[in-house]
Amino acid sequence: MLNQIRRILALARLIILDGLRRHALIGLVLFAFAGTTGGLLFFDFIPRDIGRASNDFIFSIIWLTGFIFLLFHAVQVMAWDNDRGALHTYLARPISRTEYALALYAGLAALLLALNIILGTLGWAVLTFIKGSVAAVYFQHLSLPFFLLAGTGLFWMQLVILAVILLFSSAVRGSFPVLLLTLCYYFICSGLPVVREALNKKLVEGSKQSLDALLKWLTAIFPDFSWLDFKTLAASSDQTPVAAQLTLPFALSTLYIVIVMWLACIIYERRDLQ
Repeated sequence: MLNQIRRILALARLIILDGLRRHALIGLVLFAFAGTTGGLLFFDFIPRDIGRASNDFIFSIIWLTGFIFLLFHAVQVMAWDNDRGALHTYLARPISRTEYALALYAGLAALLLALNIILGTLGWAVLTFIKGSVAAVYFQHLSLPFFLLAGTGLFWMQLVILAVILLFSSAVRGSFPVLLLTLCYYFICSGLPVVREALNKKLVEGSKQSLDALLKWLTAIFPDFSWLDFKTLAASSDQTPVAAQLTLPFALSTLYIVIVMWLACIIYERRDLQ
């Protein structure tokens, strides 16, 4: 068991170093910094509630940057190993396909964590600067614990998508098909709650129950990411959710990640690499 962990960590370090060598983090940090700086120019035009607007903007930049990392770095890394023959080189050494999949996920998750920490620190500094630059009536609340909670929620969403990307990459060859499948998966996850809400208003009681049950079961495949969206708590005085409302989404999403990773490892073990 200890040797397996060492092999996984060794390959994960290679993936981290490869990501740093490609300047993936540096480019995305500069992108986020440019977006945040550009947004600062428009905050003077917000008539009121600057706190909520700036908070939503900062977390939108963090989410967009992480999503770009997933689509244009994580997808490429998973496809390149097979296209360039690097996967065959890894598996020729004493490492199993399951260990390879876990190391791939761990390395990319570590890069994603570093990106979120950098952007979160930058975002907190920007929010603190804005709060100190405007009257208290325009920016009344700013909570570091809830800011960290919101950042953790975003990171957990990205971990779910990263696990799904690994699953698609284990079953489909090529980066472009995986990219399309990932986009379709994200759009379905985002649109399913809207569809459920719209249908509930139009259908009669009899058909509503059966269709609502079907849509709820589809949530097991396409999770509702809004469960992990806590960004409104960081800059508002809304009532604090109970502990179950905060811990249950993380527990369910972690279970979802474990199941998806288990399926990806099974597919890798049975996959024909030729």
